[in-house]
Amino acid sequence: MRFFIVIFSLLVISCSSKPVVELPISTSSKKALSYYKNAMKSFEVGDEFEKRLFLDSALIHDSNFVLALEFHGSSDPIIRKEYQDKAKILSVNVTEAERKIISIRESYRKGDMDQALVDANWLVSNHGDSYQSFVWLGLVQSDRRELEDAILSLKKAIELNPDSYDAYNLLMGHHIAAGTQQMLPEDQRDVELGLIYGDELIRIRSDHGYPYHFKANCYRQIGDFEKAKPLYEKSIEKRKGLSSEGTANLVSGHNYMFSGDYNNARERYGSAINLARTNNGWFQLNYYLTISHIFENNYLGAIDNINKVEKMMIEKEFDDITRLEREANINWQKMVCYAHNQMEDDAFLSMNNVINLNKKRAGLLQNEYISSAIESEEQYLKAWVNILFGKYDRSRENLQTLKSYQEKRNDPTAMYGYYGLLGMVNLMEGNYDLALSNFENGDNTNIYFNYFKGLTLKASRQEENARKIFKELANFNFSSWEIAIIRNLANKQLEKITI
Repeated sequence: MRFFIVIFSLLVISCSSKPVVELPISTSSKKALSYYKNAMKSFEVGDEFEKRLFLDSALIHDSNFVLALEFHGSSDPIIRKEYQDKAKILSVNVTEAERKIISIRESYRKGDMDQALVDANWLVSNHGDSYQSFVWLGLVQSDRRELEDAILSLKKAIELNPDSYDAYNLLMGHHIAAGTQQMLPEDQRDVELGLIYGDELIRIRSDHGYPYHFKANCYRQIGDFEKAKPLYEKSIEKRKGLSSEGTANLVSGHNYMFSGDYNNARERYGSAINLARTNNGWFQLNYYLTISHIFENNYLGAIDNINKVEKMMIEKEFDDITRLEREANINWQKMVCYAHNQMEDDAFLSMNNVINLNKKRAGLLQNEYISSAIESEEQYLKAWVNILFGKYDRSRENLQTLKSYQEKRNDPTAMYGYYGLLGMVNLMEGNYDLALSNFENGDNTNIYFNYFKGLTLKASRQEENARKIFKELANFNFSSWEIAIIRNLANKQLEKITI
């Protein structure tokens, strides 16, 4: 017989003691529970490798531990899906709250953000005394771009538990670039508030380097690279020997790169790559070395690094599905570089390689949701590359097909990519009013599309608004392929605008 373990802890709030209520965790083993809780502490600070080791131990003591199966996240996609499927089957044996958590995560995999919101609201309605319910709700609201609601939910989580690392982390991510968190519009971001949240994260997890990393990000965001530097060093020091040590070196490298010190940046990127615990980590870290060349407008240098990674891939042990995914990503990187360097034949060849490799992967996975996502991505890629080479009629055809796919998704953000690309088409064809309307209907935090929105405003003689966008992009100090491509372009546009 399984038993339900509900954990309570006490925190001193003001002058009174107040119980901190956690959502129920069902397991037949106290040892399994202990390993699971350690796994979640590793998870919250980005130590994926350690998280999986703890969950492996939890599953040794309780092979039917539903939440451990769900959160395991094996690097092998087949095993990952087997664990998730097993968790779903066994979820009849756990509490309704646990079933809702599993449903939320499944909804993310399906792209059904409406159902995710329904389940998160159920948690709040039925377990409103637990801070974790509000963290789940805040996360879902953030990813739906309902940021005002998300902030209220996360503040409620903190009210219920002033030591909620996840709540502070998500709140901080609304103001600074902190991974995948959705940021507020530029004029609503408050770096000073981000620093306060960073201090709270350090207070809660002073044992780990991740909070120092995030506080450093605040200073990097405003271009104070010198204040950021010792915090990044502290992060490296506190993550020695952990799987996230590579990440600590990586973000320190970003700080050097945006300060203009490319030599030290690439030295840190090299250290990060060498510290990678897994082949997947090695691959992902190499990506940032590649885009460091794009920041210098050296697309051929970026392609050279991609080719080196591609050759080294042969020696790496990947399962078939992951290898196909990585090969598709390599070709995607080539496509981006070739397209933005106006190398048309190479761009289309790489694009077709991405599409064919993704279809092969979908065939192996036999997952209808992934297959559907790949079909949408095919139309997105074709539309995008056609735009970059002036083939606007073809692009519109691709976009109509993309629209028919995305309209079926239960996700308020599903059409963002469609509107962004449609805005680009209308801009290139001189339909500035339509383009602006398209960009407004899309994702106003998307760096790449915002550059083209700035061009549209400039073409519409709205120079002040255009300048505002270009200035934000020119001073965006966080690494991604989007900013790598358009950061220098934004600077050039600023030079051309005279107010």
